[in-house]
Amino acid sequence: MSLRSTSSDQFALFRYAGVRRLFWATLISSAGTWLAFVALALDVYDRTHSSVWVGALFVTETLPIALLGFFFGPLLDRLPRRSLMIGADLFRVVVFIALVFAPSAWAILALAMLAGIAAGLFAPAVYAGLPNLVEERDLAGANGLFQTATSATMIVGPLFGGAIVAVVGPHPAYLFNAASFVLSALLIAGIRPSGLQSVTAASRGYLRDLLDGAAAVFRSRPLLTVFIAWNVAMVGVAAMNTAEVELVKHDFGAGDLGYGVFMAATGLGVFIGAFSARAVFARTPFATAYALGFALLAVGMGLVALLPPFALAVAILLIAGTGNGLLLTANAMLVQQGTSDDLRGRSFALIMSANALVLTFSSLGAGVLTDYAGARLVWALAGAAMVLAGLVGWLLARPLSPARKPGGIAVSLEPNPESPIGL
Repeated sequence: MSLRSTSSDQFALFRYAGVRRLFWATLISSAGTWLAFVALALDVYDRTHSSVWVGALFVTETLPIALLGFFFGPLLDRLPRRSLMIGADLFRVVVFIALVFAPSAWAILALAMLAGIAAGLFAPAVYAGLPNLVEERDLAGANGLFQTATSATMIVGPLFGGAIVAVVGPHPAYLFNAASFVLSALLIAGIRPSGLQSVTAASRGYLRDLLDGAAAVFRSRPLLTVFIAWNVAMVGVAAMNTAEVELVKHDFGAGDLGYGVFMAATGLGVFIGAFSARAVFARTPFATAYALGFALLAVGMGLVALLPPFALAVAILLIAGTGNGLLLTANAMLVQQGTSDDLRGRSFALIMSANALVLTFSSLGAGVLTDYAGARLVWALAGAAMVLAGLVGWLLARPLSPARKPGGIAVSLEPNPESPIGL
């Protein structure tokens, strides 16, 4: 499958009205989010000059996601997903306007936590609703399309974010992000409620609803693969994100704009990985392709830790980003195809919450280690964590055989009984 055919197949999905609206909403709000992400990290670092504070920022953004998924995940299946998404967007409008007036790093962390609450509802609702917008044969292409959109914003957003902070400070970035959420809410409001949710799950009681979501994750091989492998990977992701500001500004001496360039290079790699994911998973045994994603991440992180010239490090990040793009697309596809619509929202929420919890504690540890031993060592350890995640992912994914369908690739949900690790 050529890149041209992959592109035409993905954008042919615009024939679905809901896909068009959700695509543009995702593209616009994601651009603002990445721009603001850079601004927040630089704002906190410039106020404190400490990677521990940067790690604390990531904690305040991810801890609410963890708590929401563990305790309120069933709401994503019982309440209208469209209404939850619109409410989350409008809530973040208020938060990012308030960030303009934040007087201290403590205030930034508090507001970032509020934004994390909204993100904890929005992200799983999007991925849980996506299978209802397209036919099953188009689901893999739809995941690739949305990962391509978000990864494209990872290129533009950090570049503009770093440039804006370097020239005029972080406040314009916060306001741009607030405006992006307004547009996102307006676009999502035009999607039919049934377009994001085929059935509203009936409650069997709060505790039973939570247990049903947990059972869906641990009884399904595809969901279990994502749950375990990606939680291991989160240790490396937390280390990389937390140490990245110091690596760029201190070790490479590249400044605020350099930080934006660094993140944009990763985003370009994610764009390449997401864009090519459909073809890669269609032609390669699933477990091999899944392990490849982790391997590319590990190689990229490890080579950057050697502190090559900055321009070469930027090029190397394309390798890591490509692996990330492959994995993000594969993970979404596994969860969407591994459970029914009435359990999909809480399954996504539980997995994302577990990821966020690992990310929370790993970010704190990475911040302390970065201040004590330096960003270079932390990035090397992040690469080692990805090696371990790749091995775990390969072992768990071995029984998942690819089943080819017209228009894409779907992963068989039946484990191979001959596999020594089959469930």
